[in-house]
Amino acid sequence: MRKSFASRVGRIIRQSDIVIEVVDARFPEETRNRALESKVVDSGKKLIIAINKADLVSKERAKRAKRGISKPAVCVFLSAKDRKGVKRLMREIGIAGKGKSVVGVIGYPNTGKSSVINALKGRKVVRTSRKAGFTRGEQLVRLNQEVMLVDSPGVIPFNERDEFKLFLVGAKNVQDLGDRELAALKLIEFVQKNNSGELKKKYGILGKGEKVLEEIAVKRKKLLKGGVPDTNAAAGIVLEDWARGRLKD
Repeated sequence: MRKSFASRVGRIIRQSDIVIEVVDARFPEETRNRALESKVVDSGKKLIIAINKADLVSKERAKRAKRGISKPAVCVFLSAKDRKGVKRLMREIGIAGKGKSVVGVIGYPNTGKSSVINALKGRKVVRTSRKAGFTRGEQLVRLNQEVMLVDSPGVIPFNERDEFKLFLVGAKNVQDLGDRELAALKLIEFVQKNNSGELKKKYGILGKGEKVLEEIAVKRKKLLKGGVPDTNAAAGIVLEDWARGRLKD
C-alpha cells in the first residue's frame, strides 16, 4: 500500500480499541487486507469484518464468503444501503468494546466505509461518493456517548497493476480506464461466469463478448455513422451499470 496511506491507517489502528474492516461481498478475498488484519490482531485489538453490499450477491455466495473468513475476526453481513445487518454490527461493537471505545473503520476504496458509518449513525454524517479515493483524511463521528467512529482513507494496493481488477473492486473509476471496451468485455465474461442469467435480465441479451456490446449499442440507439454500433459507448453503459450496482454477478 502507499506509504502515506500505510502511516495513516497504522495510526488509526494504534488509536482504536476496535477495528472494522469493510469488504465487498462480491469480492471478499480481493478486498480484504490480510496484512492489516494481522497488524490489528497482533496489536491486541478486536477485529470485526463487515461484509458490505450483501444485497448484490446471492445467499449462497454470501455463505461462501463467510466460510472463507476464519477467527479471530467476527464476521457480519450487511447492506449499508438497505440498513440490513446494522443492528447486528452495533451489537458486535458493544460486545467487543465493553464500554467506551474508539472504533476505526478501514478498507479499500468503494467498499462502502463511509456508507457503513452513516448507516450506524442512522443519518448522513460523512460524505460518500462512487469515486475511488474520495475520503481524503480521517473523519471522526460520535456514534453515541460510548463509541467514537474513525473513518479512514481508502487503502490502495501499492503493487496492483491490473486496471480491470482495480475497477472491479471499485479502486479505479470508469473514466480512468485506459481501454473501456477491453474492460467491458472482461466484465461481461466475469458476470456470465458467475451469474449466467444477469445479462439477459438486465439487457435482454444472450450473446457473448463483443456481440453483447453491439446489441446493447443497437438497443440503446448508440450508433455511429452508417448505423454501425458504437461499442465504446455500450462499454461505458455496462461499466457504469456495474459501478452503480445495477449489474450483479
